[in-house]
Amino acid sequence: MKIIVPIQGKTEEDCLRTVRLLAAHRYFPYVYAIELRYDLLTNRSETLSDFLQEIRKLIGQKKLIFTIRTDRQGGAFPFGKSYFQLNLLAMESGVPDYIDFEVETGEEGRGSWKECIAMVQHLGGKVIASYHDFQKTPSIEEGEEILDRLSSYPVEVVKMAVMPRTKEDVLNAMLSGRRWKDRHGKTELIVMSMGEMGRASRVLGDLSGSAYSFVQVFTASAPGQWEIGEYLSAFGKLRGKNSVAFLGFMGSGKSTLAPRIAALSGKEFFEMDALLEKKFGMPISAFFQKYGEERFRKEEAKLLHSLSSERMILSPGGGVVLREENRKQLKEHFFTIYLRVRPETVVERLSKGENVRPLLQGKMNRQAIGEMMAERSALYEETADYILDGDGKTVANCVEELRRVLQENGMLLP
Repeated sequence: MKIIVPIQGKTEEDCLRTVRLLAAHRYFPYVYAIELRYDLLTNRSETLSDFLQEIRKLIGQKKLIFTIRTDRQGGAFPFGKSYFQLNLLAMESGVPDYIDFEVETGEEGRGSWKECIAMVQHLGGKVIASYHDFQKTPSIEEGEEILDRLSSYPVEVVKMAVMPRTKEDVLNAMLSGRRWKDRHGKTELIVMSMGEMGRASRVLGDLSGSAYSFVQVFTASAPGQWEIGEYLSAFGKLRGKNSVAFLGFMGSGKSTLAPRIAALSGKEFFEMDALLEKKFGMPISAFFQKYGEERFRKEEAKLLHSLSSERMILSPGGGVVLREENRKQLKEHFFTIYLRVRPETVVERLSKGENVRPLLQGKMNRQAIGEMMAERSALYEETADYILDGDGKTVANCVEELRRVLQENGMLLP
């Protein structure tokens, strides 16, 4: 789960002081996003654009979520025309990555919300459609219905935060999230049960389907938030994914980058092709020629399944995503990184090597490789947790980008 740290203060300087302290904190590299709770400011002296630009200078590449929580959902800002104006003004500054909208879950006013969402997205931002209930927890079915209503808007993330009265409520919130997420693979989800009773929901993302957790570094913005050091320790023990897999076409850089990430993480590196050749007692090209591709794919799937319970950095063959069972194994057990490059890059790299895969024999040209890559690209993207565009980047650039991404996703812990 990616860590979001809420920032709050009565003045802009209060917020900036907190952001400076956060940027110098030992756990800052593990933070994915900063949420600015703009509704909690009681004294606003700077122009919004200047204030946001100052925050951007301090947080660098970290994502910024701009949030105005209204009095309708536990916040401090009156809901009205100024709510919409401030959110759009923030996005016009070009600084926030996300805007949090408390969209209507009923039919009234949907058109206006869709217009605002479209404006934010036109300006390059993403939208979190959020729902909060500080009084109760809906049933599993009602929770799914709320998430369905939120996702009926064209948004990138949906968020549901509810208050439990019993331990069963905590489970209901998590189950509604998990069931909903299983039906909506690409839309990201934040679901949490608030308060001390619901703390477990904030760290068990594999069970709830939630991709993010709000974590405190200095002060909590909502009841039940974990302290960041505690959270990282607990998440490291409870996370379902303990391995990293590199996806991509032959020549995309898997064999170059995967060993370097293995050295950073302290995990063992395995190349599936090498393991298969050892098992076969012959090169893959000879196995293809003797037994055919279908037999090879079956052996490849068996090996992947046997590796899924291990902790490792894995470099599978480029065709591993062709079988649905493999994609499922990768999604469930690995943090997957798709190394995306242009066909020209692949041709250039492969032309320098001798070990060309059987499926590429006689197809070492841009058109043939481009067609094969196009057939697989959607499967790579479907399976990947992160896409690294490798063209024009040095190996050092790629390693540094991957270090940041793996830290922010809890795969490289302190």
